[in-house]
Amino acid sequence: MGSSVPGDFTRKAGEILRSAKPIEERLREFSGELSAWLGGGTVSVLLFDRDSEDFYVRTSTLRVTPGAPEFHFPAEGTLEELSLAEARPIILSEGKRPESSRKRGTVLMFPLLSSGEPNGVLVVQTVSEGEFPEEKLSVATEAAVLLSDAVGVSLREESAALRMTKIAAINEAGINIISTLDLTRLLKLVATSACLILEAETCVIRLLDPETGKYGIREYYGMKTEGEQKDLFLMDKKAVTAVLKGEPSVLVRDASQEPGWRDFADVARTLACVPLHGDGEVLGTVTIFDKFPHKTFFPSSFTTEDLATLGKFLKYAEKAVVNAIAYERNDRLKNLDETTSLPTLKYFQERLLHEISRAKRFQRRLVLMICEVQAHVPAGSRSRAARADWVMKQVAKAIRASLREYDIVARISEAKFGMILPEAEDGKISAIPRIKKAIAAEADEIRRRARDARIEVRFGHASFPEDGDDHEKLIFKSNILKN
Repeated sequence: MGSSVPGDFTRKAGEILRSAKPIEERLREFSGELSAWLGGGTVSVLLFDRDSEDFYVRTSTLRVTPGAPEFHFPAEGTLEELSLAEARPIILSEGKRPESSRKRGTVLMFPLLSSGEPNGVLVVQTVSEGEFPEEKLSVATEAAVLLSDAVGVSLREESAALRMTKIAAINEAGINIISTLDLTRLLKLVATSACLILEAETCVIRLLDPETGKYGIREYYGMKTEGEQKDLFLMDKKAVTAVLKGEPSVLVRDASQEPGWRDFADVARTLACVPLHGDGEVLGTVTIFDKFPHKTFFPSSFTTEDLATLGKFLKYAEKAVVNAIAYERNDRLKNLDETTSLPTLKYFQERLLHEISRAKRFQRRLVLMICEVQAHVPAGSRSRAARADWVMKQVAKAIRASLREYDIVARISEAKFGMILPEAEDGKISAIPRIKKAIAAEADEIRRRARDARIEVRFGHASFPEDGDDHEKLIFKSNILKN
């Protein structure tokens, strides 16, 4: 049995709550002491999550072994919400009881308020002889006030510590991000950093393709299977569409509970999508999915605070992306072939490594194709070199016209063009013959227009993963040229 002297309990409760012990330990001790003082019963401290509008159990004399899961329930329509909203205790006592019963069950709920902030509810279930004593009610109310102060201080400290930790992480990641000019490496760094800072499982980054005007996926970070990725990308597309139509951001707390998102409830519980701005336009979007706080196994919801944190982090990313795009554009212009205006070998090699990496991650097919053009043109009114350049320019136009908008083509040597066909699932069946036919038709047109010219075209190709799983094997195989 606990102490029956009210002053003793109030003094003991104050000592516990003001001690230097971690808040979890103080709450456990307080709950146990209050239960003992009442002569038994259960005592629970429920905290209120203002973002999700849920109550969750912070501590309780109830025990679950080996470890208690985090228990949440919606606040709306509950007695706990009523107690907190109206800032008053609620006392539920048994009314009609059997005549033989000398005991009475009572449930008490005390709102936990600190500096005007609704932080939670203290819930007590106890048994007494007759009505619950007014003296004990008065003491329990005083104890709840002491608890309110301790919880309020602790939550403010936790919030400040978490904010400082995230600011430090953002600044540290920002330094690395802002100094990265390689766009591919930068996007990978942004995706992984966003997931670490926001405790997200997955990140998808889209960037605007100035040639097509579409926002294509440029980076994916996560552990989803290929089938799961497709559904995730559809979910991302829905959020991105809303952002591109003018929404400043999209926050889905729980897809299963929000109209318009229930079809994606099995894909991800929660997401946050924010635009990337630069040069007065939307350069792209960053979407994070499913929040897994430390030591939890089930996703919790992203909050408005998480959305604000993501926005702060992306201020660094926006500057870095603008710089990297400008650097890539300038580097590409610097390395363009003057005759055909196509990228040169350096750009081609970088893109090949990137596309092979993507093909491995997404388990997609990729085709590497080489086209060699031998132009034998006698000198005419123009120099032989000028006429040969004209031939290569015409072939380059034919190649570009025969490719899809996201295929890559470059002039990799004086006589060769290189083509990368990502996600060419039927590449050996349709893409290669179609491209060959287009180039052969252009060669025939050149012969017709320059009757004294002799044009020879040879092709080679290799497919990932059938012909090799790295760039060296694919290049070797694709350089076996045939007419």
